[in-house]
Amino acid sequence: MQRKYRVVTLDHHIIGEGIPAECDNGFVTRALERVTYRPLLRNWLLRQSDGLFVRKDSYNESLEAEYRQMTSQSHIISPCGELRFEKIWCLGRDGLRVDIDNGVVFIGPAVNWGRDYLNWWLENGDIGFDRWLSENSFLADFGEVDRHHDDIIMMKYPGYEIFGHWLLDYYPQLYLSRYMSKAASTTFVFDHLSGWMASLVEAAGIAQVDCYRHRLTEHRNLRMPTGLKNGYALSQPINSLAWSELRAYFNHLNSYRPPTGIEKLFISRRKWSGARGLSNYDELEQLMLSLGFEIYNPEQFSLQDQAHHFSHARVIVGEDGSGLHSILFSDPGAVLGVLMQEGRSNLWHAGICEAMGHSLAYYKINLHANGAMLDMGAVKTFVLAIQE
Repeated sequence: MQRKYRVVTLDHHIIGEGIPAECDNGFVTRALERVTYRPLLRNWLLRQSDGLFVRKDSYNESLEAEYRQMTSQSHIISPCGELRFEKIWCLGRDGLRVDIDNGVVFIGPAVNWGRDYLNWWLENGDIGFDRWLSENSFLADFGEVDRHHDDIIMMKYPGYEIFGHWLLDYYPQLYLSRYMSKAASTTFVFDHLSGWMASLVEAAGIAQVDCYRHRLTEHRNLRMPTGLKNGYALSQPINSLAWSELRAYFNHLNSYRPPTGIEKLFISRRKWSGARGLSNYDELEQLMLSLGFEIYNPEQFSLQDQAHHFSHARVIVGEDGSGLHSILFSDPGAVLGVLMQEGRSNLWHAGICEAMGHSLAYYKINLHANGAMLDMGAVKTFVLAIQE
């Protein structure tokens, strides 16, 4: 049945033991009454490291200023706890949290849903969306319920297929769930688990899992760990704790293996370049080989092998992308060189490096009429500089 839905944001206003009902009608109030928040860890602000950005050119200084402005606020306001929904529906493979009874959809950092993504997802997905009525309301018919499943921890969110999202978001949330009061038999629900996803779930010590894909599922007593990022800031100490344990976990699995002896890695996106592909990748890889780097395609190796390779690297260079997030596996003190295209501002790498004891620098790839081309002389100067 078609009905009106209102978009409600669950964000840093989640404080204490409840959620303020910032709403304008009784339906939203009743929907919020079904949601409770329980803090699990108190956030703290990381002490600023003067050596985080190793290049002091205007480009890196502007990125560092942007990063500092965001993290000075968000480290301490991001929720770090659990949400419990007395009754909720999950829509689509991304699991949009919907209160059908009261006509409310929940988005925001706490539930890992951004507004821009919601708009695109509703308008382009086959989930029953009709039209917008206002900026924060729309008409839709989400159809009949395909499955009921109660007393679970739901782990369906946008970005599910992306390796970098798992390292940034999913694994720390799985780690945070250890602080939730739950029975050993509590089931964690995923959309699906590929090999590398399953290895991260295993690393988190989670045994009771279920995977299913339905258009609409209904749940009572559904719980979830809150999202742990806000802007480019990552909640602390939970992220550092989770990543340190993950690094130790793979260190243990690889303890019988001798060091690779390779201290310089170039992380290639040649096979995953997509719309951000460089037009002269051959030249770039030849340059990196001449500078003593190993060309590494992480998608061709297991996560355990990737962790082994990254752990011994002291200098890691690559095009901006999820593959660079694996620097969290590196022994402390590594330096990351990020080749980032003009117009992008991806500062997740800075958050990981700050939390894990690394440093980094960015190189701006200027866009030309024929696409993204690198000045090899300038790249060489950049790479040599970050090794000093």
